[in-house]
Amino acid sequence: MEAPLEGGGGGAVQRIVTFKISDELLRALDEYARSNRLSRSEVIREAIILLLRSRGVDVEKYRGGGAAGAGGRGLVIEVQV
Repeated sequence: MEAPLEGGGGGAVQRIVTFKISDELLRALDEYARSNRLSRSEVIREAIILLLRSRGVDVEKYRGGGAAGAGGRGLVIEVQV
């Protein structure tokens, strides 16, 4: 796991996570982010939150110190790679 980053989550520590993605999916991600004036990270965080919720995971208990409706910015997920 890489070094934590401060900010973005109302004081919550956020981590950099590297993953592989196809060129086509990256283009779709960038197009969606651009058209909605969001960063890639914001879109990815929201997608993860929606996936976890759809699978019955209580993501609220993992939220950082930020506001619950902050577009996922308060969620911190640690992924072992």
